[in-house]
Amino acid sequence: MGVAFRELGGSPREQYDANGFSARRELLVAWEDRDAMAVEILGEAAQYGGNSWTTYPGKPSVFAVSIRYEPVDADRPDRQELASLTQGLNSYSGSFAKAIVTYETINELDRDDGPDNEDGTQISYRMKHAAEYREIGPGGWSWVDTSDPLPSDRPLARWMPMTEHHLTWRKVVNPPWATIHALQGTVNDGDFLGCPAGTLLFEGAEASKLYAGDFESGASPFCWEIKYLFRECSVKHGGGVYGWNHLYREDPAGWVEATNGSAKLYDQADFNTLFQSAGGT
Repeated sequence: MGVAFRELGGSPREQYDANGFSARRELLVAWEDRDAMAVEILGEAAQYGGNSWTTYPGKPSVFAVSIRYEPVDADRPDRQELASLTQGLNSYSGSFAKAIVTYETINELDRDDGPDNEDGTQISYRMKHAAEYREIGPGGWSWVDTSDPLPSDRPLARWMPMTEHHLTWRKVVNPPWATIHALQGTVNDGDFLGCPAGTLLFEGAEASKLYAGDFESGASPFCWEIKYLFRECSVKHGGGVYGWNHLYREDPAGWVEATNGSAKLYDQADFNTLFQSAGGT
């Protein structure tokens, strides 16, 4: 690290919990070097994938994710007239800043049956259960003991588990905006996250800007964090698995894909392309 610093007593503070390892370090750095330290610790933008965040010593999957500065000698700022809130700041020239650096566990890739992460980026995975009732109609059903068909006016519905798959792609410099727009509302054309073709619907994405430490030239063009939501509908019935393009047909009974002659209910797409930066790698 190019910026000189010293670690203060009582640092580091470490924690292990359900989210993995996290830590906080307190460092002493010259007041004038605080911006340069932030850039070194949090990285700078590259064309595809930012330079790696600084890792915690001995833990390659634990990264520095934020820095907070405080003046060490808070009661002795340089004396100056501050004309307004938009001009001038207290300065502590020749003094020191206390840098409080926060570290979190961020694996480069949580699952090996999903998309690959580009160099310098991380993909984390979470899942959440959901469900909904879906009417399927009484046609084609009968009572087991008598073989009599169910009455046509008898309500019949099925409780459908719906698993939410959340993938978060971090440190993306050139998000694939056009691909996100084109694939929203489509289903997977092959196995993805262990889900058979046609069972995973891409609902959409949330994008948040991640900033670097130096703002002298304006808002940082550092990178983005993109959160993708995929919803799985896997109907297990009679030994088969049916997805978003299948509807229940009463006669002849069974789960069948619907078409208007030229297309199905949902177009299919390769979801791996959602994790490829715009313009290439």
